[in-house]
Amino acid sequence: MVDYITEYNDLVKNVSYSKHKDYPMVPREDIIQELWLWFLEHPNKVEEWSKMDDQKLATKLVNRSLHNRAHDFCQKEKARTVGYELTDLSYYHRDVVEELLPSILTDDWSQPVFSDVNGDRKTFAPSEGGNLMAMQADVSYAFERISPHHQEILLQWYLNGRNSKDLGVALGLTDKNARMKVTRAIDAIIKKLGGRAPRPDKDYKKHSD
Repeated sequence: MVDYITEYNDLVKNVSYSKHKDYPMVPREDIIQELWLWFLEHPNKVEEWSKMDDQKLATKLVNRSLHNRAHDFCQKEKARTVGYELTDLSYYHRDVVEELLPSILTDDWSQPVFSDVNGDRKTFAPSEGGNLMAMQADVSYAFERISPHHQEILLQWYLNGRNSKDLGVALGLTDKNARMKVTRAIDAIIKKLGGRAPRPDKDYKKHSD
């Protein structure tokens, strides 16, 4: 374990600093402790990744896992501190945000049927459930807090018929790159809304010789 501490100490510090900025109510020392706990719980992953020929990729895999662990931990700690349950949170998927954006950009909060949040793929009409206005308010709030660059990308996306090809022409980009910019802008909104839903991270099974 000492070798891992030496090798990944800077990475743990960087991840904990980043997440503490997003969740200032969670002490950075607690985040650091949680990240080192991830190494203890995933010895097989760490061992296998440390033996990879491409160590840049190995570092990326560890970095992603640490960010995921810190994200999940901070969400739980924020819920405990503020006084709500994680089940009270709505995790917005890209397709839901994309369907809501036109009403936000035009300030016309009438909305067609679309997929519900939390990934259960159920569809509903605006009159059903009563949470459409709350969802629109959430996305509108988040949209106002992303960068002007991302706001402009989404506005151009809407003005060009929500079409990647037309947006690419307007921006002088390929269809793929135009769509990528839209995706990044939508992801910026999702981050402001609380990010992705927590997901389990299991260790690899120990290989027998």
